Amino acid sequence: MLTPSKVNLDLDFEREDFYDFLKSNDLEFDSCDEAYAIREDGKIVATGAYEGNVLKLFASNADKREEGLIPKIVTHIKQILFEKGINQTFIFTKPIYTEVFKSLFYEELARTDKIVLLTDNMNDYYNWIDKLKAHSKYNACIVMNANPFTKGHRYIAEKAAMDITNIIVFVVEEDKSFFPFMTRLKMVEKGLEDIWLSVEPGGKYIISNSTFPSYFLKSTDNKSKEFAKLDADLFVGRIAKDLGIKIRYLGEENYDALTKYYNETLIERAKGTDLEIRVVPRLEIDGQVVSASYVREHLDEPELIEKFLPKTTIDILNEGGE
Repeated sequence: MLTPSKVNLDLDFEREDFYDFLKSNDLEFDSCDEAYAIREDGKIVATGAYEGNVLKLFASNADKREEGLIPKIVTHIKQILFEKGINQTFIFTKPIYTEVFKSLFYEELARTDKIVLLTDNMNDYYNWIDKLKAHSKYNACIVMNANPFTKGHRYIAEKAAMDITNIIVFVVEEDKSFFPFMTRLKMVEKGLEDIWLSVEPGGKYIISNSTFPSYFLKSTDNKSKEFAKLDADLFVGRIAKDLGIKIRYLGEENYDALTKYYNETLIERAKGTDLEIRVVPRLEIDGQVVSASYVREHLDEPELIEKFLPKTTIDILNEGGE
């Protein structure tokens, strides 16, 4: 009986065996907490892995795809995660495996030509949407990481508020930035409290490790570009439609290559839909573009960065970011 076994990625020969099998199935190795394989006569015939609550790196020999090997690995990993207290999982997979995962009660959230994102708890998504809709009806949306919140972020919100009412500002919730999420959320809430809009955590579905993991690596390789397309499809195809959002505001981006590509991808994906993408030019102060990355780089030189920050952000920084 073929059963999954853990791959010891610390052992060179096991790691190389695993990598080679992925390459033979047109996959690249990605970071993971644990990896598993099913072997027949000592050779890998199917693989899978997980990182947090995300299942990935699934592949199977073509002549074994009807033998239920991937479902065995999924069941094995989900049992491990259940024992860790994780009750919802997401899966990144190639389109050819979509029906396999649907047979395991996964539902599709978004897709590109090369990646499909599925979850085994679609009710969590719908509950998130319903909770937001219970607060208000939204016409427009801004997504910001605010790492930290600058006058540039505020400028986008001010421009949007001049155009339209009922704006929701999502703050990226994943804690993979220089400033912790709760600090960034506080910066945004304080920095926009005099503007008529709503500020909400981005949760699992707005640029998170579950939907756009490579965003936090800031790489512009083909994998990152594909994840950008996937996140754009999720927002345009589901989130904007389900919340009734008609406009998404973006800050113009000429420096960060991945964010620039993501903006372009959103614009392209929104064509032919009810969603309009509006790009706001970067705010300049004394001839210098306001940049959160510049602020981070010069945190120990307050005289250089204070002009780029609202007083609310300066106060929070002076309090130690609490």
